[in-house]
Amino acid sequence: MASGKRLADQLEVIKSLANCTRTVHVLLGTYDLLAFRHLNGQLSRRSLDIHFRRYNAENQEDIRVFKSTILTFQKHLPLEEQPDLLPLWELLYERSVGCIGILKEWLDRALIAALGEGCQTITAHHLETTALSAARCEKIAVEAHEGERQLLAVDEVRLRLRELLGLGGSVAGTATHRTPHLRRRVGQRKPERDPIGQSADLSRTACHGV
Repeated sequence: MASGKRLADQLEVIKSLANCTRTVHVLLGTYDLLAFRHLNGQLSRRSLDIHFRRYNAENQEDIRVFKSTILTFQKHLPLEEQPDLLPLWELLYERSVGCIGILKEWLDRALIAALGEGCQTITAHHLETTALSAARCEKIAVEAHEGERQLLAVDEVRLRLRELLGLGGSVAGTATHRTPHLRRRVGQRKPERDPIGQSADLSRTACHGV
């Protein structure tokens, strides 16, 4: 919508429907939905984010699960000969950007191509010819990174929140309290430990003797 207010009005209608029907309403989509959270405070308060993130190649556990998903898909492809897709996992990750939905649609296209050629299984050639272009994948990856940054930059946002509330800039809430530096008046003595004991008594005696 061109007007942010009209968009807010539509979400207010959804809120009213949820109140009247006592039914939770779920908005499912891309990271563009993140803009809805900040239209006003009431919508932010009543909303809950559930992040279905993509698999991250820098996370070993994510790689393991991604490979396991590839094995599951290849076992369920209706082919005379089961393809061996695991050695091609990097290609599958690259052109799916770690998104299982994109991977599934890609394997569907490769399956149609293989069946159309009368092949018994899917080959690397079928995958390469039916994959999304590198340019499209780059666009998807850039948008994914931006969306993930908005969702996961918790410390950065929390710092701003604490500053707004006057709680200081410590995220952990354990800011070090420093003793305020007080300026002394001219001639005011600096606090220090006075000498005690025998030396002090001798000095007083010498003074009285003079």
